[in-house]
Amino acid sequence: MNTLDEKFYDGFEGEPEIIFSLVKSNGEKEEIGIWDGYFNVIMNKIKPQKEGWTSLAYYFQLYIGWYDESPWLISNIPEACEQLKEIDKESFENKEEKEILESIICMLEKAIFNNEKVYISYE
Repeated sequence: MNTLDEKFYDGFEGEPEIIFSLVKSNGEKEEIGIWDGYFNVIMNKIKPQKEGWTSLAYYFQLYIGWYDESPWLISNIPEACEQLKEIDKESFENKEEKEILESIICMLEKAIFNNEKVYISYE
């Protein structure tokens, strides 16, 4: 059974949407639809490493990856998860961004634990 939770996109129909898709080993999908504006706020909270942008932030800053091809496979889920965990959740101005960050981290942790794949789509 595939599920798409769009509570973080409701009210923004017609604007860009980012969809995170956890593809389970049995072929089922668990998806989160996010308004692009919320996603941008989250991604802009990531700080560059000494060597520069890495993982998800690299693709976001260069506007490639999911922007070029959708769906786009996250190649290093553990690194992406750690990068998102480093964001200061208390720095968000609204609760939606904090909830979205927590939902994405939870999805990535599930994928790591179950050795599954996560894709990002830009629609």
